[in-house]
Amino acid sequence: MHIIFRTCDVVNAVNNSPRPFGLDKKNLIKVCFKSLYYSAQAIPHTITVLGDKLSSEMVDFFNDYNVNFSNGSYGNDESIRQCLNIAIGLPENEWVYFCEDDYLHQPDAFRIIANLIAEKETALKLPAASFIKSKFFNPGKTAIVLFPPDYPDRYLEKDIQQHFIFHSSDCHWRQVNNITFSFITEVKTIKKHLPVFTKASVGANDGFLSRKIFGNKNFKNKALCLSPLPGLSTHMHADTMTPLVDWEALKNHYLTL
Repeated sequence: MHIIFRTCDVVNAVNNSPRPFGLDKKNLIKVCFKSLYYSAQAIPHTITVLGDKLSSEMVDFFNDYNVNFSNGSYGNDESIRQCLNIAIGLPENEWVYFCEDDYLHQPDAFRIIANLIAEKETALKLPAASFIKSKFFNPGKTAIVLFPPDYPDRYLEKDIQQHFIFHSSDCHWRQVNNITFSFITEVKTIKKHLPVFTKASVGANDGFLSRKIFGNKNFKNKALCLSPLPGLSTHMHADTMTPLVDWEALKNHYLTL
């Protein structure tokens, strides 16, 4: 897996949502990156860190790790396009993880994700009676996108939807239809939908991206998007924390490493 970690310590939060646990942006980046870095050691991987106007403190921080590192001056939209450019230069069957710098990961996140990828042809099956509703869905052939967090708004009464639920050998996975710009998929999926990904980069329009890419019950030219239950990462905004995980304990652990 090729992990592309997109980071900027200039802006605290694009949507001005408060950060949990009183973290400033630099410590938030450090904690989130460490959680990703150490979790990824469980699988074969490469990490590319794409910095955007990073301070000298953060440049020194990333230079201490075994990663491909660059620091430019892009802005949010262009940094997304730079990540896409990196991805489309990779082999088509390689899995790529676009990760923003404010996602904290569980220690076993990448092991569990790798297991689903290995088992997808057997794990992502639907009963024959579901054929009409799941038209064009083909395990092993239908593109999949993995979204590691589990957003709490999916459990609000007004937002609850009927979706497929699967399980791999060590995790349940629920179909979801909307994501941010932190997700995992194959390079060939990025190439197939590159015009959509590129257009979605303008204004970081993840709503447009989700509407255009994901199938619900008809998967013709669409991808199946899955989130783990419970989530394997959390978006570090106070109002979007993945439930049922002691994220503060993980934050404290990585803050001291």
